[in-house]
Amino acid sequence: MTMAASLLIVGAGPAGLMAALVAASRNPPHGVTVVERLPAAGVKLAASGGGRGNLSHIATEDEFVAAFGKHGRFTLPAFRALPPEALQRLLKDIGVPTLVDDTGRVYPRSQSAAAVRDALFHACRKAGVRFQFGQQVQSLTVPATPEEQWRVDSWTAHSVLLAAGGQSTPRLGSDGSGFALARSLGYSIIPPVPALTSIQTMETWPGILRGVSLPDATLAIADSRGSAVRGELLFTHRGLSGPAVLNLSGRIARLRYDGHPVILRLSVMPDLPSFARQRTIAGTRRILSWLSESLPRSLATVLLELSGIPRDLTFSRLAMGQERALLLHLTACPLTVSSTGGFEQSMATAGGITLKQVCPETLAGRLTPRLFLAGEILDLDGPTGGWNLHWAFCSGYLAGMKAGF
Repeated sequence: MTMAASLLIVGAGPAGLMAALVAASRNPPHGVTVVERLPAAGVKLAASGGGRGNLSHIATEDEFVAAFGKHGRFTLPAFRALPPEALQRLLKDIGVPTLVDDTGRVYPRSQSAAAVRDALFHACRKAGVRFQFGQQVQSLTVPATPEEQWRVDSWTAHSVLLAAGGQSTPRLGSDGSGFALARSLGYSIIPPVPALTSIQTMETWPGILRGVSLPDATLAIADSRGSAVRGELLFTHRGLSGPAVLNLSGRIARLRYDGHPVILRLSVMPDLPSFARQRTIAGTRRILSWLSESLPRSLATVLLELSGIPRDLTFSRLAMGQERALLLHLTACPLTVSSTGGFEQSMATAGGITLKQVCPETLAGRLTPRLFLAGEILDLDGPTGGWNLHWAFCSGYLAGMKAGF
């Protein structure tokens, strides 16, 4: 039996739910249908922000563009269609009041990402959206003429919207199947790599410090023109994690995908120390005691060992070779990446449908009629802090608004 829809959306994540809600509000003649391979909507959304739901980030247009790097200007039409303040109003209207923390991150006041998912889902149902769960779309057939419909497995639809996500955290829904569907229609895929994930290092000393965190560290890729990333860093049993690492991990994964070895430079001390001054004012003081005022003592101990400096050495006895070694390990400590956390642990996907084949003003595909694309399936990824989820919401909003009936 063939079922008809004015708009068929593949994927019930944040982009798909937002698109469905907006499109259904326009009362399309044959309604809106959402097909989702998992048994429920918004599974990944419900787990976002550690379950607290970091939904967005208060930002200007320029800040939002900058957050998405070289492709950032592509996001402008969608951002203008649903800026953060408008998203907050929309969520409030469906029963989800929000709050903004002192860094600009937007959370539901309930601190429950699942409550956001539930509110969006129920708003969609109230608007008449039909859901088909537990079914993965196998094939899309392009209309042969402008008058013909899309064929999507056993459905027909005037328009189709791909919002099937990327490839990160597949157990929560993003398994890369949307890329296969887009590729079958002739769209080019920038090879996906995991982003917003931890890294493992060949060096084993970070494991000695597992659980130790630094509120302000700087991490850079050696011999890379990309800028360094500054923020919180966490040592793990196999390497590094924390926001500074997460926000650099997509670039690391891309370099490794292309076959390049990756060496990082870690700075744990934002201001360069003056060893000459310390010799003058505190020559008899142990270097370990001085370092422990700025760094966790366990980290200070490890860095001294890496520099070949005994724990009881004083500044007056510090040799020039030891000073150079310590300065290196404080400001540009080398770490060799052995692997990333992979798609299973990543929170976002770097790569996806090439943006050259998508119209930013409508998010319509340029190769096929009445096909729209939104969310993580596109070659866009931003830093941690609500940026990626806002892109999912605003791109879904724009695509749902522009989807032709």
